[in-house]
Amino acid sequence: MKINTLEDVLTDYFFSKTLRPATEWSYRKVVKSFLGFAGGDIQLNDVDKKLVLTWRRSVIADNTLSKRTWNNKVAHMRAIFNHAIAQGYFSYRENPFNGAIARPDVKRKKTLSDMQIKKIYLLMEQMEQDERSGKAEGRRNALRPAWFWLTALDTLNRTGMRQNQLLHIRLSDVDLDNGWINLRPEGSKNHKEHRVPITAKLRPRIEYLFNKSVECGAEMNDQLFNISHFDGARKVQSDNMDHPPLRAFFRRLSKECGFTVSPHRFRHTIATNLMAQPDRNIKMAQELLGHSTPAVTLEYVETDLNRVRMMLEEMEAA
Repeated sequence: MKINTLEDVLTDYFFSKTLRPATEWSYRKVVKSFLGFAGGDIQLNDVDKKLVLTWRRSVIADNTLSKRTWNNKVAHMRAIFNHAIAQGYFSYRENPFNGAIARPDVKRKKTLSDMQIKKIYLLMEQMEQDERSGKAEGRRNALRPAWFWLTALDTLNRTGMRQNQLLHIRLSDVDLDNGWINLRPEGSKNHKEHRVPITAKLRPRIEYLFNKSVECGAEMNDQLFNISHFDGARKVQSDNMDHPPLRAFFRRLSKECGFTVSPHRFRHTIATNLMAQPDRNIKMAQELLGHSTPAVTLEYVETDLNRVRMMLEEMEAA
């Protein structure tokens, strides 16, 4: 087969690699974005450095996307063109995406305050009560069924796991007797398996979801967090719930709360709170979050300005 287009290279790249479905989806999204800019009929050998830099200007300046977003696009496109060069599909030796990254702005880590977390739970718990009393009948939105999303939210909040790890949990990964959830390597960013504890406050929701899933016919190797098992109005497309319903939930939740709520903000928050404890056990935080090194864990920790202020005032009084 003659390979002339980016779609052809992408198909060949996927065939030669073993990638997660979510990773393949992200590659397709970036290629679609590039073709939307360059034109769907562009040939592989028409892609040069000038076109790449023009796209960079468009992405960063005109579309007001962050430099980190651009760098993510570059990483994907560079891998595709490295494959095309290695296989002899691309006429030029130099990858046009080499040297095209932009120095990202260093942003403050985003955490959720105690008041924000309280507001999130008050909103979702009220929706859960409305469901139980029958007040929510006929009202479909991305926050329902509230009991299911409260379980997902509570799991993220009390364990600090990533959203991809949440979506990869199978019923067999939950050990209620010993009080832990096994996080699979295919859902982890560093491809490592580790366990997180089920706290006393999290256990009732996890146990209810587990039992409810079994009642609906789920088997031990089925996905635990699959909303299609419990939402009769939703057509079951596959055995796995993918990212879109989870993203839709957090978009709607953020809108209702008036501030950004995301799985990663819970992750940053739990890391910051653990390091604010008297013993500041970096090793414990590292193991909970599944990081390879303590340095990565420290990147998740937001500086507590109140503690810094107290230290400075103590110095001034000395």
